Amino acid sequence: MSHTKKIIVFAGPSGVGKSTLANMLIHHSDKCEFSVSATTRPIRLGEQHGQNYYFFSKDEFQSRIENGDFLEWEEVYPGVLYGTLQSEVARITSLGKIAIFDIDVLGAINIKEQFGDEAHLIFVKPESMKALEERLRQRGTDSEEQIQARIARFEKELGYEDKFDQVIVNETGRIDAAKEQVLIIANTYCS
Repeated sequence: MSHTKKIIVFAGPSGVGKSTLANMLIHHSDKCEFSVSATTRPIRLGEQHGQNYYFFSKDEFQSRIENGDFLEWEEVYPGVLYGTLQSEVARITSLGKIAIFDIDVLGAINIKEQFGDEAHLIFVKPESMKALEERLRQRGTDSEEQIQARIARFEKELGYEDKFDQVIVNETGRIDAAKEQVLIIANTYCS
């Protein structure tokens, strides 16, 4: 049984596996396409502008805010902005596809406020705070200060869990359990 959705959002802390789950959904259904977010954070090794993110300077990002180019945007970490370009969502929906998001929790809530029942929000979380910390350390992309900031942010984000349509606990080493839930989403909204 298929339900009409324009947007499916995976949100949760850094390192929890949002991108992995979003990519599983996209690879399972040709009716879904990833919505590339914009950011002011530095580009990481192996990333490409327009594929992983739209990488903008702070001035360019601010100019786009002032021009109303963003559907939603947030200062996720001090001095680091993330957002969703309206043009990106319009591009995907004009193709008759469902836009798949991997964004922060407050951005997800903003999307829900704008799209209502046309958006399905999924809160992805680890089995424990300790597991999240271990994942962040294993990634090797963040300083100790950044890891602690990400953990503190997640503690705040947990307070918004009840605003989501669905919760997936992505346990370390048990990606198949989370994948099963993603396949249910695919069969419900993307078939």
